[in-house]
Amino acid sequence: MKEGFLDKTVLLVYCSVFWASSYGRDTWYENVSALSMDYYRARHAKSVTVFSCWNADERYDFVRLATNVGLMVEFVEPMSGEAIATLHPNRLSQGGLLIDASCGKLMSELWHTMDHELNQLLLGNLHWLILEANLPSESRPGSAFDELPFRLELLYNERFRTLEVMPYTSVVLAYQNAAGNWDLRELFKSYRKAVLSMEIVASNYTAMFGVFGDESLSRQLMLRTNNGARRRRNLQGYSMPCGTATTSPEYFKGMDDRNDVHDLFTKANFPFIKELMYDLNFTLNMVQVDKVGYKHNGTFSGVMGKFQNRSIELGCLGTLMRTERLEVADFMIVSLIIKSSIIFRQPPLSIVANIFELPFSVGVWACCFGLMAIYWISMLVIRYLVNGEQFTAIESLVYIFGTMCQRGYDMVPPHFNGTRLLMFSLQLTSFFIITSYSASIVALLQSPSRAITSVGDLVRSPLKAGVMDTSYGRVYYQETQDPDVQDLYRRKIKPHGEKGFMEPNEGIARVRQEMFAYEAEVNAAYKEIKETFAPEEVCKLQELEAIKLPPFGIPIVKGSKYRELIRQRLMWQREVGIIKRFNIIWIHQKPQCENQNAGYSSVGLVEMRYLYFFLAVGFLIAVMTLAGERTWWKEVAKKLKSRTAIIKRKP
Repeated sequence: MKEGFLDKTVLLVYCSVFWASSYGRDTWYENVSALSMDYYRARHAKSVTVFSCWNADERYDFVRLATNVGLMVEFVEPMSGEAIATLHPNRLSQGGLLIDASCGKLMSELWHTMDHELNQLLLGNLHWLILEANLPSESRPGSAFDELPFRLELLYNERFRTLEVMPYTSVVLAYQNAAGNWDLRELFKSYRKAVLSMEIVASNYTAMFGVFGDESLSRQLMLRTNNGARRRRNLQGYSMPCGTATTSPEYFKGMDDRNDVHDLFTKANFPFIKELMYDLNFTLNMVQVDKVGYKHNGTFSGVMGKFQNRSIELGCLGTLMRTERLEVADFMIVSLIIKSSIIFRQPPLSIVANIFELPFSVGVWACCFGLMAIYWISMLVIRYLVNGEQFTAIESLVYIFGTMCQRGYDMVPPHFNGTRLLMFSLQLTSFFIITSYSASIVALLQSPSRAITSVGDLVRSPLKAGVMDTSYGRVYYQETQDPDVQDLYRRKIKPHGEKGFMEPNEGIARVRQEMFAYEAEVNAAYKEIKETFAPEEVCKLQELEAIKLPPFGIPIVKGSKYRELIRQRLMWQREVGIIKRFNIIWIHQKPQCENQNAGYSSVGLVEMRYLYFFLAVGFLIAVMTLAGERTWWKEVAKKLKSRTAIIKRKP
C-alpha cells in the first residue's frame, strides 16, 4: 500500500516538473517567435538566418510564422563553422540574423572561435537580433532585474571584444525585464578597441504573434534610431590610420598650397577628409608614401599596398577608380573629375596648305582660264578679219597673261577700237579678280587651319608632342587600346624617352613658342595659360582628348565597417555644397577667349615657300626659253649667212 502510494507520488512530481519546464520553454519560444516576426517586419527584412538549438517542431512553427509574413528562413547550427563561412548575405536587400543566446555552451563556442566569420556578417543591411534568456551563473552576482542591463553590458563587452561592431552595423540585444516584456538595446562600438555602447531602441515591448502593443515596434525603432544618430557619429577621438601620396615632394609646400598644381588628387580631396574629421570626431594618423600604387605581380604598391596589408583604414586623397583597385579598396563617392587633354595651337593654314590656290575654287580657276582663252581667240579673230593689226598670236597670249597678273606690256597700241574695247574689258575684269584674290590671301594668312580635329590628324601633322609627368600618364598611354593614341605614343612621345614627359610650365611654354602639342591635366595647363598667354593667344588654342581618365573617389579599405558611416557624411557634404565649393577653389577654370580678332600673324619664310618655289620654276623656264631662243636665232643666223653667201657667188 505504501509502496504504491510512493510510486504514484514520484510519478506525479515528475509529470509536474516536466509540464512546468515544457510550459516555460513553450512560453519562451512563443515570445521569441512573436518578437522576431515583429522586429524583422519593422526592419523590412526579406530573409533571416537562425542560429539556435531549437528542435524540429519549433523550427517548423517558426518557418510557418515567417512564411505568413513573407520571410525566407535558413537554420544554421552554431557549431557549424563551415556553414557560417559559406553564408553570403545579399547586399542589395535587407536581411536578418537571429541568434538564440539561451543555447548555453553552443553559443559560447560561437563567440570565441568564429570571430572572422562573424565579422563578415556585420553589415549595415544585415540586422542581428540576439535573444538573451538568462545569464550564466558565474556572471550573475545578484538576482535583481535592475542589475541585468549592467551585467549584460559586461558580458557582451567580453563577447564582442574582437568583433567589429561599428556604428553603422545593426546589432540588437533583446532580453526580458521584470514584467516579462522585452527590452531591446542596440550594441555598437566607436572603434575596434572601444567600450561597447548599449542604446535603448525599444522598451517594455509586448510581442503577441504580430499584434502590436500601445506603440508599434517600427515606430519605436525609427524614433530611437533618429535620436541616436548623432551619438553614433561620434568616434570619440579615434586615431584613424589614413594614407596619402605625394608624388612630387620637391614641389610640396603643404596641403593648402594652391600655387602648386602637382598632386591635385591629394590636395583637392584633403578638405573633405578634414570636414569628416570634425564631423565624426576622429583624428588622423597619416601615413605618407610616394605613389598611389598599381598592381604588379599580384601586389600593390603605394597607398593601395597599404590597403592590401590593411595597415590603413581610409585614404586621405582621391584616387582613380580603377577596376583592379576594387580588390583592396572600396570607393565611396566621386569627389573629383579631372580631364586630361592635349592642348595645342592649330598650325597656320599656310603651313598645311598652299594658300595661293585656296582663294578660288576649282570652278573659278577654270572660269579664269576659260576667260583668257575667249579673249585670246577674240583677238586672233579681229586680227585676221581686218588688216593693219600688228598683234601676233604669241604677243596676244603674252599680253593676256600679263594683264591677268596686273603686269603691263610695252607694245604698239592697237589701231582698231574693237581691239581697244576688248583690251579694256580684259583689264577691268582682271582688276576685280586680282582684288578679290589679294583680299582672300590676306585673310588666309591670318587664319588658323582646321587641319587637326582628331588624334590621328595630330599624329600625321608636323607638330611635336609631350606629356605631363604624372604617374598615371605613363600607365594609361601604355594600356590604351585606341590605335591612334598608340601611334601618338609610339611615334611622338616614346622616342624621346624621359624628355617626352615634362612639367606643365615647360610644356605650355613650348605650345606658345613652337609647333607643339602638350597633354596635361587641364587644371595645371589652365593655370599656366592664364599666367603666360596673351588674351588673343588664348583664342588660338585647341584641345583633344587622348586618354579618358576615370573619376577620382575617396577610398576606404575593403570591407571596412566605417564605409557606410563615412559614405553618408560625404554624401551630406555633396548635398550641402561643400564638395562643389572646394572643387571651385582648387580647379582652375578654362580661360575665356575675350578678343578673337585682336593681334596679327606675321608672314615668314614658311608662308611664302610656295612663291619661292614658283619663282624658281619661273626662273628655270625663263632660262630654258632663253637658251632655246638663242639656239633658234643662231640657226636663223646661219641660214641667212649661207643664203647671203650663195647670192654673192651667183654673179
